Amino acid sequence: MVSKLKKNYRRYLFLIPLVLFIADYLLIVNGWMKIIDQFVFESLRFFASDQLTEIFKIITNLGSFWGILIVIFLVFLVNRKVSYICLGASIIQTSLNRVIKAIVRRPRPNVDVFIRESNFSFPSGHAMAITCLYGLLIYYLYKSEIRYRKLLIVICVLIIVLVSLSRVYLGVHYFSDIIGGILLSSSLVLYISDIPSCQA
Repeated sequence: MVSKLKKNYRRYLFLIPLVLFIADYLLIVNGWMKIIDQFVFESLRFFASDQLTEIFKIITNLGSFWGILIVIFLVFLVNRKVSYICLGASIIQTSLNRVIKAIVRRPRPNVDVFIRESNFSFPSGHAMAITCLYGLLIYYLYKSEIRYRKLLIVICVLIIVLVSLSRVYLGVHYFSDIIGGILLSSSLVLYISDIPSCQA
């Protein structure tokens, strides 16, 4: 009985970040995230320097197309099944991101930027990509018994956080874009991890 309830709970766990994603969007539409977006941006820019800017420019590339593809290839060398799942999930999240951006059409922040982006802002594509890939890696690492798995999980979490912050610091996203991207990909990761053929 307990195991059945636990299984049913896990099946619908993906709905939690999905509902929070919708809530984030509604807060944005109603203008209730402006103060938080401004506060986070100004807090990060307070520490701005040429050195930090160059560091964040490097870090942000981890969430780019090639940054994601290289990591998936490295995973392929270790575990083909996991790499295929990560690749499939990355394709899904990229398609989902483009569709939502085309529907929402939120403009990029009107601030001094350190890099240029041409498409729309919500949700953050980098935040979605990095959360999807490294979120799945965290799941498989947690289920594995490989050496240094705890350290690798911490590194994965740090990469998600740093890439996400880099997008706000560089001026190409609002903080609420980042939150939306993380939540939507978290929902996708939870959904995929509950599919029997994708479980560790």
